[in-house]
Amino acid sequence: MLKTAIGRLRFVGLLEGTSFLVLLYCSIFLKRIQGNDDAIHLPGTIHGALFILLCLLIQLARRPAGWSHWTCGKIFVAALVPFGPFLIEPWLKREDSRVRQAKGASRL
Repeated sequence: MLKTAIGRLRFVGLLEGTSFLVLLYCSIFLKRIQGNDDAIHLPGTIHGALFILLCLLIQLARRPAGWSHWTCGKIFVAALVPFGPFLIEPWLKREDSRVRQAKGASRL
């Protein structure tokens, strides 16, 4: 999964989506219900860093995948939507396979 630009994008997308769920838990349960105001600092920082990394990886995967700016924009919007990274994961997996096959065919 980590050998290709799209594979790295998929991996970080899943991490970013999972970090959103952790942040949601911390903000609702730990901060609001238990009153711990510091509960979201660390998960928020991690989620923010993963989001920035995801945006960078979208651009790095653009050229090898042959994606247009429009396609990259749709992936970016999916990253903004809650659970979006999980929803586009199957499509990214197919794209990764497509790019790998095209790369393998061009070597022949």
